[in-house]
This record gives sequence, C-alpha cells and structure tokens, in this order.
Amino acid sequence: MKNFLLLIVLISFPLYAQVDTLTNRNDLENLFEDSSEGQDESYNYDVLEYLTENPILLNNASIKDLLKIPFINLTTATAIIRHRNLLGGIYDVDQLKFIEGVSFETIEKILPFIKLGDEQPLSFTEIFESKIEDIKLNIRSRGIYDLQKEEAFRTGKFPNSRWKIYNRFFTEYSNKFRVGALIEKDPGEKNLNDFTTFHLQLKNLDLINNIVIGDYIFEFGQGLALWSRYAFSKGSEVVDILPRNSRGIVPYLSTDENQFFRGVALTTNLSQFSLSAFFSSRFLDASVDSTSNLITALRIDGLHRTENEIRKKDNVNEKLFGAALEITFEEYGNLNFLFYKSLFSNSFFKNSILDPDENQFNYFSTSYSFGYNKFNLTGETAFNGNGLATLNSFEINIDKNFAIIFSYRNYSKEYWNIHSNGFGERDFAQNEIGFYSGLRLKTIYGTFNFYFDQFKFPYVSEKYPFSSKGNDLLIYYTIKPFKNSELRLRYKNEIKEIATSRNEVYSLIGKRTQNIRGEFIFSPITNLKLRSRLEFVNVSSPLNNLNDKGYLIFQDINYKPIKNLSLATRVIFFRTDSYDSRVYEFENDLIGVMTNPALYGDGMRWYFLIRYQTNFGFNISLKYSELYKPNEKFLGSGDSKINGNIDNRFSLQFEYKL
Repeated sequence: MKNFLLLIVLISFPLYAQVDTLTNRNDLENLFEDSSEGQDESYNYDVLEYLTENPILLNNASIKDLLKIPFINLTTATAIIRHRNLLGGIYDVDQLKFIEGVSFETIEKILPFIKLGDEQPLSFTEIFESKIEDIKLNIRSRGIYDLQKEEAFRTGKFPNSRWKIYNRFFTEYSNKFRVGALIEKDPGEKNLNDFTTFHLQLKNLDLINNIVIGDYIFEFGQGLALWSRYAFSKGSEVVDILPRNSRGIVPYLSTDENQFFRGVALTTNLSQFSLSAFFSSRFLDASVDSTSNLITALRIDGLHRTENEIRKKDNVNEKLFGAALEITFEEYGNLNFLFYKSLFSNSFFKNSILDPDENQFNYFSTSYSFGYNKFNLTGETAFNGNGLATLNSFEINIDKNFAIIFSYRNYSKEYWNIHSNGFGERDFAQNEIGFYSGLRLKTIYGTFNFYFDQFKFPYVSEKYPFSSKGNDLLIYYTIKPFKNSELRLRYKNEIKEIATSRNEVYSLIGKRTQNIRGEFIFSPITNLKLRSRLEFVNVSSPLNNLNDKGYLIFQDINYKPIKNLSLATRVIFFRTDSYDSRVYEFENDLIGVMTNPALYGDGMRWYFLIRYQTNFGFNISLKYSELYKPNEKFLGSGDSKINGNIDNRFSLQFEYKL
C-alpha cells in the first residue's frame, strides 16, 4: 500500500510540550500507522523532529512562514495572523484558544512548531553576539542487533558485522547557523560510514534568506515535480492530508540513501517574491548492462553487503539544476513556478511502456494556493515533455467543527520522475487517475472522519496492457467517554483489481480487504497510560475462492515511575490465515526509529522499552523485542531465513543534548 504521500496528518501532540513532543509515541501512531503499513518511516520522523527544533516565531511570522507548519492551510494561517494582530501579539497558550474558525485541537497540533513571545529573529551578523546558551548541540548514537542469525550470516554470504549502527551530530546557533553530519551502516555492511550525509546551513545573509551547502531536499507545490521522501498517505485524518505545505530548501540529515540532493541551494526574498536556485551532483546505486551501458534498474535499498551489491554502488551520476519562483499575494495565497533539468551519466533501458529510454529530463511545473473566507483551492500541474501530472484540491471549512475536501489527480503513464512523490495510491506520480473526498465532523457525541478514494491505473504493467481500478473507504470515529480516556473505532474497506494469468490468458480479479479496529486508551493516574486494541481483517476474492481472516489483540502499558524514567511494554497476540490477511501494529521504539511490522501466521510478539533522561542532557534508551511462532520450525525465507521459531532484537541508543 502507498507508504507515504501526504500532507501531514493529524497528530495529538501534548499541549504544553515543546522539546519532548516527539517522545510521545502513542500520539505519533495516529500520524504514521494508517499511512505507512510495513514501511520505514524514520525519515518522516526526522522531518518532524527538525521542525520542532526550529520553531517559528509566531509574533514575527508571515502567512508564508505559518504555511510551512504541518496541519495548517491558508484559512487557518490567515485566521491566526489576524488574531495575533488584533491582540498585538500572542504570549501564552490561552490567547490561542479563541481564534475564530480554528479549533483548539488544531492549535494543539501546531504548538510544537511555534514559539510564543517577543523574541526577534537575529541577523547572521548578530548571532555571534548572542549568548552561549543559544547554541544547540545534539549527538545521537545507536546500535540495533538481531540476536538470531539469518541464513546469509550463517553461510557467510554476508561476512561482516550484524550490527546496524547509526551516529548523528548537529549543532545550531541562534537558529541561523547549522552544521550536521550522519554516518550509518546496515547489518552485513563492512564500513561504519557505508552511508554518509552532511550539510552546512546559513540564514539571513542580507539578500540571501537561506543557503544550504552539502545535502538537502527541495519541496515544491504538491510533490508532482519535486519533493522529499517526506509524505504521508491516506489515513485517519482525512481532511488535513491535503494540501501539502512545501518547505522549500531544507538541510538533509536522515538515513534514506536516495531521496536527497548533494550540492548547493539558496533562497532570496524580495518583497512578495521569493527566488530559489539549486544544483546537485551525486552518485546513485544502479544496475548497468555491461554490453549496452544502459541503466536497467536504480537500486533504492541502500544495501552494500555482498560483492554484487557493492559493484552496483555509485554506478550512475545524476546532475540536476533548476530554479523556482514564488509570488505571494498576502492573505489570498501564492503562485509558484519551477523548472529543473536532470542529466544522468547513462541512458535508461526501456523495460516497459512506463519506463524512459533517455538520459536527460526537463521538468516544468506550476502550483497555486488561493483562499477566500471558508474556501481553499490548491493544486499543481507538472510536465516532463512527454506527459502531464496534475493534482487539484478544493477544501471547504464550514466552521471549526465541519470540513470537506475534494481532490482530483491525473498522472499520465508518460510522466516519469524519480523525484516526485504525489498523493495517490502508489509511491510516484505516474499512471494513475483518482478522485478523493474527505469529511470531518466534530460533535458533542464524538468526531467522525470519512474518506472515499476512487482510483484507476490506465496501464497495469508490461505484462498486462490494460487498465485496472479500485476504491478505498475509511470511517474513523473517536470519542472521550470520560476523563482521561479515548475510544477509537475504525472501519476500512479496500477493493482492488489484481492482474493474473492462467494458461497464458491475462485477466483481472477483484480483491476485497476489510479491516475493523477497536481501541481504548485510559490513564487512571497521571503517570500511567493503558492502551488496548482488538482488530479483525478479512481478505476475499470470489473468483479464486480466497477468504482469509486474521485478528490481533494487544495490551500496551506506559508507565513513568519518576520524572526522568519511562517504561513501556506491549504484548501482542495474532493469528492470520495467510500473509494476505496480515496485521500491523506501530510500536514504541528508540527516538528516531519507526517500527511497524507485518504479523501473519499464528504467534505472539512482545517488547520492553526503557528510557532514562538525565538532568544534564544525557539520555539513554534500550529496547528488547521478541516474535514467537510456536507452530513454525523456521521464520522468514531466503537470506533472511532463521532456524527456529523465535526472532528477537536488542536496541540501544545514547543521546546528548545541549
């Protein structure tokens, strides 16, 4: 399922937390669980962490600044600015409670990304006169170790260490100067610095508002022409998922080894105009045919464990340069234009009608965001010389309790772009047509969220030259029946046409997946939170007699016995008829690590997590997790096969913050 497209979905951050907001993992689950099943969302976590480390000064912010914050659309940003100007400034949380047309739930979600009070933004020259207390320093190191030997390690196919090692460092000064670096190795890789990323960022250099040297990402429009890996897909928050709020140029400091640029990028602001320019030159992992010298596949897993994988490392160079112009019309919206050119050192081998056969690509895109009163209209249209991709959304905010959104997308099969990340059923803006509608209604009886998404793929694949279609429906209801408690009920129904062949006759069969989930969260005392879930899955297809079922039950306990110590544990029982009816559960983990495993078969999983935070900035966290399947003689397959029915993991992380 589409792992991440998205705007930034709703998240119930604690009201008064600023620094430690992201440590509340139960709240993060609302953000990631529905839109990232089975996916590694560590990069999305890094993005949210970066936003909390660089909050926007609310009393000095423009509408454009506020639109960089998750969960905010033009109507909300305009209402906040109007309220701030009316009061002459906002100095405490209570002053945010009565903004016309903005619910306090929305305010709670944006609090981690703003700073209240009269603090003034410093110029670059003034930062050297500021106090030493304005320096931020963060060092994070972790190791993750699978205690059971997988087949590839037992046979010596992966000859190197089984540890997954991560080391990250960054320092900031007055939010205007930032240096960061990260090194990482995956299990089986030889070098501790198998992957390295670094950056230097400066802000407020007279005419230059922002410059990044080294590794960075660039977000534009709605993600059709240029976007980071940062994006969430359809989930429990059905309205706030669109439109996306692009952040422009942002320094990169995460472990995904593909979706970033390496070079230099800068932005300058002149009144209502903002001009950005960027250049990148970096090597990509790829399979290249030795005879034709054509790229047969770009590798995105970032793994370099065997001689074969190492030979494919940095095989292809991509040079990229371009510019973007933004025109802001104050509270009415903005209009944006983008052009960039991508040049690969090798041409691509055309495996199917969906693939290119060239090495140069030109992309043109225009995006817009306009609002008036209760209405917002946003969209983007991108062109690559062969095909178009367009996404347009219309949102109506009746009041703070009722909102509706409609969105239409049309990505032609000729539109190929490895740097796109458009909203949809898949991970890229190609070969898809869809119409999405969402509704949120808050009442005294609880909050109702509903979406219905219809989609079509005009060309299934090189083997199946015909179209397929499907639809996806979600109903999500939450209520707080009494103090310190919450009940969540969720029903999801997805119908897809799956391509198949029998006796060399190609056809489509319908596959239906239904998911019913009930969850209850309760805090009987301040430092204890209990969470229970019951989930049922049914996967059916009448044409091939498929009718698989699965269920999951878990109990979660989060306890904070003293101020600086937190403990978390969960016990999960599951049973499914097959992998098709698998279930997922998003887990508490080390800060910066996202775990959302697929559970299938018959078994149980449990984990225990300890975090301790000292008074002088040093933090330590430890996790032990175990999967047990009593009816199995081995787990996994191929290189990841484990002899035995237990798969357990040990994780340890140290962090220092100044």
